[in-house]
Amino acid sequence: MSKLAVTTCLLALLGFGAFAAVVLTPAASAGPPGCPGSSCGKKNGTTTAAATTTAAPTTAVTTTATTTETTTTTAATTTTTVAAPTPSAPGSSIYWGAYMDGSDTYSYLYGGTWGDAPWDANTWAKFQGNTGKAPSVVHWGLGTPWAHDFSYWQGTFNLVQSKGSLSLADMSTGTVPLTDITSGLYDSSLRIWAQQAKSWGHPFFLRPDWEMNGGWFSWGTTSSNQNTPAQYVDAWRHMRNLFDSVGASNATWVWCPNVAYSGSVPYSQLYPGDAYVDWTCLDGYNMGASSTSFSSLYSASYAALTALAPTKPIMIAEVGSLEYGTGLKAAWTTDTLSTQLPNNFPQVKAFIWFNWRISENGAWRNWEIESSASSQAAFASAIASPYYEAGGALGGLPLLTKIKPR
Repeated sequence: MSKLAVTTCLLALLGFGAFAAVVLTPAASAGPPGCPGSSCGKKNGTTTAAATTTAAPTTAVTTTATTTETTTTTAATTTTTVAAPTPSAPGSSIYWGAYMDGSDTYSYLYGGTWGDAPWDANTWAKFQGNTGKAPSVVHWGLGTPWAHDFSYWQGTFNLVQSKGSLSLADMSTGTVPLTDITSGLYDSSLRIWAQQAKSWGHPFFLRPDWEMNGGWFSWGTTSSNQNTPAQYVDAWRHMRNLFDSVGASNATWVWCPNVAYSGSVPYSQLYPGDAYVDWTCLDGYNMGASSTSFSSLYSASYAALTALAPTKPIMIAEVGSLEYGTGLKAAWTTDTLSTQLPNNFPQVKAFIWFNWRISENGAWRNWEIESSASSQAAFASAIASPYYEAGGALGGLPLLTKIKPR
């Protein structure tokens, strides 16, 4: 999603890739940045403490999102023509899921004590009951690979896999300079993590150092950060090469910038390349002064990704909407799930809702689908479509393989 919270950052993934031949960069706009709390304050396990040997920053850059975002794009340094993505075949489906918070969200909505999914089975069951469908992807965070190895988190991976769903696991580098990653200072921890992931074998999505085109995370690459775009690319490639060298082919690498906004780093400067990225991705929230359509929020960034990496499936890894006025969130949700995604964003092959009522800058942001009866009903009605694949039967994917679009 966007970046606004004064909460503890602790998730991130690492990935690699090589530059594509043609790049379209969204024109500078005042569109929403990213991280209304998702990336800004994710949790590892059932706590909100940063799982990293060096504490991640406790504040994120605060920005004010406008209600519209330009869809104009400009060509980068090459004029090579790229074919438009092939629309999804009729009857095809995409993955869907959520980051399911219980401690802040369901404790407020329903009272009592709730933990976060996948660890708290009651939270998972409640969300699944509220939506009427099992999620095919469960989003959670695991911190840095040197704070805990894969074996530490294997029980969590097992929870998701045993229910027939896929993990979307955020891994971060914390506050470590990215040049230290590339120089090999953390190779021992990364290698152990990758070897253990290979031994487990089941496919999972790995999302390292997300929203790197902004400045709210310590791994960001704006002028206010300690890292440059080139250093980000080098670190991503180094990590991906290390995973590949030990045969951890079950990790599906998700490269996930925030939706472009005025001042964000161009995607073309951050893309590791097709050889290092399995899925591209976007985070973005409807969080401006007034409601902004999904199309207005995502179209320019979507066009940039499909030009930069035309063969890669796209994931929406963090998305949500504020309530605004009566019925507006419900209408936004219906338009997004029933019209925009199936008809106008054919390259999007996974959609992950940020179901967390999160406190940011002294205010509570009601991203959760249950923020109103009309919002919950709209989400459940739209997600019931066979276009959104139910979980329950995805735990048996072939070992040591990448997750492919449906």
